[in-house]
Amino acid sequence: MTETLQIGGLCFEVRRSVRRKTLSLTVDRGGELVVHAPTIVNHEILDSWIHKKLLWVHRKLALKEESTPKMRAPEYVSGESFCYLGRRYGLKIVARQELPLQFDGRRFMLRADARPGAKHFRNWYVEVGTEWLRRRVDILAHNVTAKPEQIEVRDLGFRWGSCSKNGGVFFNWRVLQLPVRLVDYVVMHELVHLGEGHHGPEFWKKLGFAMPDWQRRKEALAGKAKDYLVFGLAIERSPAAT
Repeated sequence: MTETLQIGGLCFEVRRSVRRKTLSLTVDRGGELVVHAPTIVNHEILDSWIHKKLLWVHRKLALKEESTPKMRAPEYVSGESFCYLGRRYGLKIVARQELPLQFDGRRFMLRADARPGAKHFRNWYVEVGTEWLRRRVDILAHNVTAKPEQIEVRDLGFRWGSCSKNGGVFFNWRVLQLPVRLVDYVVMHELVHLGEGHHGPEFWKKLGFAMPDWQRRKEALAGKAKDYLVFGLAIERSPAAT
């Protein structure tokens, strides 16, 4: 299972190896923070070492954010569109309705006094996405040997998904904007991680058995996600998002 550390409001994935003799830290293309460590190094040493690297990490993340094409922030006006499972649905601003944000299968309706609507959309994706992803995990879990003990939708910053030592899997609420086939790749990736907590050859081999076209989906996720993300992936600096 994936080993992670939460330090300074950031999530670091720890990848251990018996052959490694030194510590190193990388910021992956998507903003994922990865610590490469010898197997014998304990959490206290890792924690201290990472704290010394935080300034460098924040500089790297800031440079990555500057180089990422900026998406226009939603204005929350009638006629805008928002993505759900790869499809765009129009927004209508209404004067009265019971909930701040509602979705009737054809369009989103946001109450005028609930603007700006960022938190309402986020809450909607979390609520609807949690139930949808639980059903999706049940379907896809038949292709792997491990089944998660817990499924949650959260704000994971740059990460699409993650899993814990205790068998929990966590998904970024933003995945609910993507087409189903790309969401399925994120789900399967984390399900395989429940049994293989690394990105070594065995992990990719098992992912290939479970999802033979995983590489095409991974490339599509990297290259086309921006076409669907109304709410772009932002660097999350708050401990509440871990």
